[in-house]
Order: sequence, then C-alpha cells, then structure tokens
Amino acid sequence: MAANFSACLVPVAVLALFYLVIFPNDLSHQLQSALAPCDASKSVAPAAAASRLAEAADDDVDFRMFFGILTRPDFYERRALLRMAYALQPPPRRAAIDVRFVMCSLDKEEDAVLVALEIITHGDILVLNCTENMNDGKTYDYFSALPRLFPAGAEPRYDFAGKIDDDTYYRLGALADTLRRKPRRDMYHGFLNPCHIDPAWQYMSGMGYIVSWDVAEWIAASPELRGREIGYEDDVFGRWLRGAGKGKNRFGEEPRMYDYLDREMYGADVNCFRHELIADTVAVHKLKDRLKWARTLRFFNATDGLKPSKMYHVDLTPRI
Repeated sequence: MAANFSACLVPVAVLALFYLVIFPNDLSHQLQSALAPCDASKSVAPAAAASRLAEAADDDVDFRMFFGILTRPDFYERRALLRMAYALQPPPRRAAIDVRFVMCSLDKEEDAVLVALEIITHGDILVLNCTENMNDGKTYDYFSALPRLFPAGAEPRYDFAGKIDDDTYYRLGALADTLRRKPRRDMYHGFLNPCHIDPAWQYMSGMGYIVSWDVAEWIAASPELRGREIGYEDDVFGRWLRGAGKGKNRFGEEPRMYDYLDREMYGADVNCFRHELIADTVAVHKLKDRLKWARTLRFFNATDGLKPSKMYHVDLTPRI
C-alpha cells in the first residue's frame, strides 16, 4: 500500500515541478490567492488606470498634482469618455498626476446610486459639500477642500492643484514637461485671458488652470473670499490672487492651450485663443460634442492601439 502511494506521488511531483518551471508567475499568483484572507471588509477597489497616470515613490517623481476635473453628477458619458482618453495616454515622465472628477452633493436618488457605483469601480471621484453650480462658489469649495483632505505631512503630498473643465483634453506628458521646472510657490499656470491686454486685467481661462499647493492652502485659510465678489468664477479667482499678491509666478501657454477649431465650423475664425489642432499641444478646449472629441483623440493618435481583427472592421479615415 505504502509503495503504491509513493509511486503515485512521483508523477504528481514531476508535474508540479514542470508547471513551476514553465509557469512560475501563475503558480505564485494561485498560491497567493489561496492563502489570502476571505474578509471582504478588508478589500479595497482599485482606482482605474486613468485615476493615477504615474504610480511612483516620491523619490521617483519631480512633482505630484491633483488634477481635478469639475463636472456634474449626471455627466456619466463624459466621465466615461475622459477616463478612456486619459487611460490611453502614456504615463507622463517622472510625474504623478492624479486624475479625479469633482462634483457637488448627490441630491438625486439616481445619482447617489450610480455615482456610488462609479466610486466602487474607479475610486476617482471627489464629492464636495455644496449645491451644484457654475458661478456660485464651486471653485472656492474645491480649492479650499484640498488642503483639508490632504494636510501638510500627509500622503500623498501634492505640489500642484489643477481645476479643469470637463470639455478640455490635456496631453499630460506635455503638461508635465512644462510644469517640471516651474516654481512650487505662488505659481499660476494656464491660458491668460483676455489675451494680449494689460496683464493687470488678465486671469487664467476656465478651460483649465493650475496653482501651486500653497495657493490652495491660502484659499482654505481665507473663508472671507467666498462670496466676496460676483461674476465668472475664473475671473473672480484671478482677482483674489491679484488682490492678495498671490500667484505672482504666472505662466501663459498660448498657443499650446486653445479652443477647438476645424474647417466645418463656419463663422469661427482663427484668433489668439482658437485655432486648428497642432502637434505641440498642452490642452484643447470647447470639446462640446462627440465628433470634436473623436477628431481630437484621433489627431493625437489615441486610436493607434487598435489591432487588426476579424472580430470588427473600423474605418478611421478622417472625413474632413
């Protein structure tokens, strides 16, 4: 009996050794899965690939940025498109850019449920304690919340905070390269608007702007800013900075940041803030519909990863 049992073990051992040599990673993975605890309360849903385009220790990056895309709870399709668009970009070199979607309170029953599912799936949403609005304090609520969420000494430690429109497409590698050598204090980056006038009256266009983390900390420590001035929030934001002598290191990205333009947009002329797509782009704004998004993403080679297959035929030929 013992001899028969030993004889049976020999081929099993040989097979296991063969499997270990040929598929070492697979066996290791199965062993880890088998030995992992079954406590579901300790599991954490991973953030989507678009949420963090660079995963690295502090020593491996030149800067970290909270890239907040301001949106509304019911803009589900836009968020899905943006997640794909940023996930398909190559990770920026030596930069950690956390892409997050920022919205106000979830007042509708359907939004509470569906946004909760997004949070479980992607882990990339920040819900502020405010009523959804465009020019009634959302910008203040956003910037003032960040230092409280990520206080000094906590991880991750951010160098920059960005406020981005959800109809803007940033090329994060180009953005990282232009921010890499920018100051870490009193920095204000974007597209200066109105263009080509006295700088004393300019502010960064709402398509997207980035400030150093100390500016966000100053906003959080200045509750009197909220409601002090009325008007377009991005103009008001610029007035806050000028009035307090903040954001003195200003960097405009004309012509690398601009509004979208193509030959089918009759009546829209080239000017200082609007022109056709160019290779040396940091950000494109006014992508208000699917066609503009499609043409922009194709121009920047987002579809290059599509491999030939008998499962589909996709004609990507430009039609303008």
